[in-house]
Amino acid sequence: MQRNGRAGAGTSLDEAKGRFDAWRRDHRWLGRIPNELWRIAGEAAAVHGVEVTAERLLVDPSRLRQWLPSAGHAEAEGVEAPQFLELSPLVVGPPTECSLELEDRSGRKLRILLKGQATTQAVAIGRMLWRGDA
Repeated sequence: MQRNGRAGAGTSLDEAKGRFDAWRRDHRWLGRIPNELWRIAGEAAAVHGVEVTAERLLVDPSRLRQWLPSAGHAEAEGVEAPQFLELSPLVVGPPTECSLELEDRSGRKLRILLKGQATTQAVAIGRMLWRGDA
């Protein structure tokens, strides 16, 4: 089979198939396919196409696409993927807008829209009222 004008390309797919078959024979309970096999499958898919390779190796085509050399998968290039990634904490400021709604026993309502610094003051007043400090 020749694709993309490369001679002997069938050998790499046959080699990949042999490696996958050997791994599956040795690991009857299957589990996670090793990164080295995914890298080999990605190289074969670059030559033969993702669908053909996935069908032949019995793997998920969408997962295989992640291992194409052009996909830049860190482990495909022999570089270890980070094990821990620290994210900076999300800074939450005071609310910039607040709506207060008041209703009396007869059903009349009063709605007050506060913006900016008044919002922070309204939150403080609300906390005092709910705690019984006022």
